Amino acid sequence: MKKQICALAMLLGPLMAPASALELGQPLPYLTLDDQHGEAHTVSAELNALVFTRDKAASDVATEALTGVTPEQLAESGIVYVADISAMPAIITKMFAMPKMRKQSFLTLLDNQGAATANFPAEEGKVSVMRFEAGQFQGVEYLEDGDALRTRLGL
Repeated sequence: MKKQICALAMLLGPLMAPASALELGQPLPYLTLDDQHGEAHTVSAELNALVFTRDKAASDVATEALTGVTPEQLAESGIVYVADISAMPAIITKMFAMPKMRKQSFLTLLDNQGAATANFPAEEGKVSVMRFEAGQFQGVEYLEDGDALRTRLGL
């Protein structure tokens, strides 16, 4: 039995290993995610900044900064907002979060499983602003203030 468990661990090890962090110069990860309205979007190489949140506090900062911003304004600026909502209980997502997100003026791409954004850098309570140039990752900043985020994004 012990040998079987070890053999299984060896087979599944690469699948269970955590995703490696995004590194400078890496190409933009291929992402196709649904938005808060259930429409699929593919993140393109023309991206300048990817705004990313993994927890509620960071999401609140992003919401403060992006309220009133249209999807067209984000697209023209080369900005995409992605939220990892995989830690949110399904009932909360369905009954409270999604109806609230659907009323927002800005577009939010959602990672419901957490796998698509597993290698994205994040700090608790802070919005990650990942910069891209010609499809290559150039760095990340962590912001915890809505006004500072809005200014950083040039909105």
